[in-house]
Amino acid sequence: MNIAIIGAGLIGRKRALALPKHFLKIICDIDKQKADYLAKEFKCEAETDWKKIIDNKNIDAVIISTTNNLLSKIATEAIKNGKHVLIEKPGGINKEQLLRTYNAYKKNPVVVMYGYNHRFHPALQRAKYLVDSKKYGSVLFIRARYGHGGRLGYEKDWRFNKELSGGGELIDQGCHLIDLVNFFCGPMDNSLGYTVTFFWKTNLEDAAFFQLKNEKNQLADLSVTCVEWKNIFSFEIMLKTAKIQIDGLGRSYGKEKLTLYEMNKKMGPPKIKEYSFPDIDVSWKKEIQTFVKKIKSSDISDSSIKDAMYVISIIDKIYKQNII
Repeated sequence: MNIAIIGAGLIGRKRALALPKHFLKIICDIDKQKADYLAKEFKCEAETDWKKIIDNKNIDAVIISTTNNLLSKIATEAIKNGKHVLIEKPGGINKEQLLRTYNAYKKNPVVVMYGYNHRFHPALQRAKYLVDSKKYGSVLFIRARYGHGGRLGYEKDWRFNKELSGGGELIDQGCHLIDLVNFFCGPMDNSLGYTVTFFWKTNLEDAAFFQLKNEKNQLADLSVTCVEWKNIFSFEIMLKTAKIQIDGLGRSYGKEKLTLYEMNKKMGPPKIKEYSFPDIDVSWKKEIQTFVKKIKSSDISDSSIKDAMYVISIIDKIYKQNII
């Protein structure tokens, strides 16, 4: 299988590291120095024009790791040319962009997958197994916090340029939490949110606080921020007879672990089970393995596209509420 990566930034490099070495053939970036640097590291070709990647008949699949404004445009053209695509989250800056990609897919079905790698963290995979087992009943509510502290000059990053990103923290980290709620509960179409700028000198939000609810009265209470001076990932799932608490994503977010609190029949203190995981982020590799498996098995379902469209639709709704 011949794969090209478009976008030679931090995420492009993570994708390259996760790929089997003999799969990666070309790395593309408009910054020739970046493309050359990664191409040298991974012993493959370098390119600066993404359109040449799309037209290259020797390339079977494309991983798109650009700024948000280019994700849908490149993906749509790749699909039209019969390339399988793995598109970084959120897949575009609004639902209209993702819809164009979906329409291209419907005319020329290929494997289309959106890069929500958090689903592939071992603690979240374990939580999914526990929830789906129904051993502890249905999900009552989810509470989650996700935050980091940025870095010097962070307000000048492309993530705070609306034309490139589509928004601030809500679309950047918030999309992961919305996707995870969907992963565990399915769509929650009722939304209410606040977007706020607390610290960074920017016109876009550096924090978002929002709630989701569905017709089954399941709720999600979520917050994301880049004014969290100690990085945090906390994801709690309350079930009828147990609570699942996930803390950390490894490295700067702290050791990844899952704690299961099982309710006793007579109530009182719960039974506690703890699961710890290696301090190595395996999510990127597992996501790539899933993408490759889909290609090899000709799994061209539209589930990933629909999930990504759902996430961006919620983000659009919260932005349109204009609660600041």
